[in-house]
Amino acid sequence: MKGKIAVVLLSGLLFACAPMQPPQTASAPPPPPPPPPQAPAAVPAPPPDRIVAIRQATCERLLQLSNEDRATASMFYIGYQASRFGSRTINVAVLAPILALTIGYCQAHPERPAADAFAAAYAAYTRYPW
Repeated sequence: MKGKIAVVLLSGLLFACAPMQPPQTASAPPPPPPPPPQAPAAVPAPPPDRIVAIRQATCERLLQLSNEDRATASMFYIGYQASRFGSRTINVAVLAPILALTIGYCQAHPERPAADAFAAAYAAYTRYPW
């Protein structure tokens, strides 16, 4: 009987010395959500409205523009004239001569509408009768 007690005592010691395992959890907690995306860089506000009466803008005002602004206005007015003439194409090679003719006309007639100067120059280089 002493043998049975020793086995019971030893088995009790084994259970007492065995490391306890932590209880099993259902699953690991989900990772935290990613940080919100950063706001895009601020878009600059558009410049204030600057209304131009297309047919009333004068040659004098066209001549006062900076080179960059004059080039922008010229592309607009040449496209405007192409539309008025019903053109579907334009020869890019004639853009510089059209502008040169327009500038000459505007220097001679600063009080006239710039649209008239572009119309005359466009007609001269596109073989339209004026």
